[in-house]
Amino acid sequence: MFTLVVLFTGLVGFSQSNILNAKDPSEIGKKTPEQIENDNNKFLKYGFIDDRDILWSKIVYERIDLSERINFPLLYPTNDALYKDERKSLWRIIKEAIINDSIASVYDPSNDNFTTKISIDSVKNQISSKEVVNGQVAVKQLESADIRSYDIKGIWYFDKRMGEMKYRLLGIRPVGKDINASVDPDLSDEERELNEENIANTPLFWLWYPDIRPLLHREKVFNERNNALRITFDQLLIARRFNSYIYKVDNVHEDRTISTYLPKDPFLQMMESNRIKEEIRNFEQDMWNY
Repeated sequence: MFTLVVLFTGLVGFSQSNILNAKDPSEIGKKTPEQIENDNNKFLKYGFIDDRDILWSKIVYERIDLSERINFPLLYPTNDALYKDERKSLWRIIKEAIINDSIASVYDPSNDNFTTKISIDSVKNQISSKEVVNGQVAVKQLESADIRSYDIKGIWYFDKRMGEMKYRLLGIRPVGKDINASVDPDLSDEERELNEENIANTPLFWLWYPDIRPLLHREKVFNERNNALRITFDQLLIARRFNSYIYKVDNVHEDRTISTYLPKDPFLQMMESNRIKEEIRNFEQDMWNY
């Protein structure tokens, strides 16, 4: 009986809101005050961790490639106009929050220590810009389909009080098309192809993840196996329900990237990423063996 009650509660809590009670299609997706309050109560804030309780830590930078199937819940729907509010991609959530000034602080994409802020207006220009084509004003929009990946910064640490390894997500950076860049027509075919690839994989900006957790908590991720049982984007990212590869860890060489000391060899870079992952996984087991 308890199992059935828990299952039923989950189905009610995460299914598409009001779809069975809607008298008109426009009512689909609207939540009752009770549902909104229920969602807010489920938001679990980061707990306080005393520095004295951290026995070991490592800051890790990873890239979430949206072309991988397991990461599709972060990518789709790529057509932002297809759904109103019931389904959104991660980029659409971030974009709407920036346009509506729901995000107060945005950081330089080249500074992953969050010490350099950039203006919201400059970020809005990355998302939407205007240009004159044949005497007419054309609007360019950065859509969900233009986002190739997400870079994330997090810290793995061993909590000696709890006796376990934990992870905390610190920042996220969308990587996608620079809609304001153009390709030089005088370049060779090889140079043009490389330039186009660089434009399509431009780091846009860093966001301090604790700032955007409330926004991501309000939006649900599509569940391909059971759409009535959905989790929030925040829960997906916090639980690390995605695939990624490490491109950098904090190190004595000014936090150099893996590609710096293993250039032009993607296979060795991936092997190094897996080696670092294995090192982190083994640390907790090694502590217990010790």
